[in-house]
Amino acid sequence: MKKVLTPHKKIQIINKVKDSKFYGSISNVSTRKEAEDFITKIKEKFSDATHNVNAYRIGLGNEAIEYSDDDGEPSGSSGPPVLEAIKGENLTNTVIVITRYFGGTKLGIGGLIRAYGNTARIAINKSGKKRLEMYYKIKIEGNYDLIGTIMGQAESYAKDILNTEYDENGINVSVLINPDFYNEFKDLLIEKTSNQVKIKNIGHQYLVKTND
Repeated sequence: MKKVLTPHKKIQIINKVKDSKFYGSISNVSTRKEAEDFITKIKEKFSDATHNVNAYRIGLGNEAIEYSDDDGEPSGSSGPPVLEAIKGENLTNTVIVITRYFGGTKLGIGGLIRAYGNTARIAINKSGKKRLEMYYKIKIEGNYDLIGTIMGQAESYAKDILNTEYDENGINVSVLINPDFYNEFKDLLIEKTSNQVKIKNIGHQYLVKTND
């Protein structure tokens, strides 16, 4: 199984192609909103640029969110090559914006594909890579009498408590659990609540591996 990777750090590089300047901005992100916020920030910084082409990839497999935008360049000539550079390096939770200042020499479709793809790869290489770990997203439901037990076990086992809600039926808690500890967490929670909780695996999330 291939390692799941993300950019090591947020950086910006410059790549000169004939008379045009291409600025490559890259960052790791966890959500679509974070990616879109990054794109907006770069567009504001380079508001006078000819184009701010962008692409991002969040998650993996069937749940992966993949997006690219040519931002006025010929269709398919810029955004897709940036996305392919991300995928080709086995990266996810990644956003890249390639800012172009046109220098007067047209590159043609093939030249644009190479320029945008190569700039993205330079940014990836300069940023470096960090490994991601997959965590299960678990939802736990129980009545008010079980709040102490549920929260106690969640705080002991969870990587992160994502959300806590209270309604007329009791408590709903969403947490991130390392897959290695999931069965132990589930069995212990069932035992301590006399099987009075509902535990659902509602997906997964990737986080940077802290000891890399």
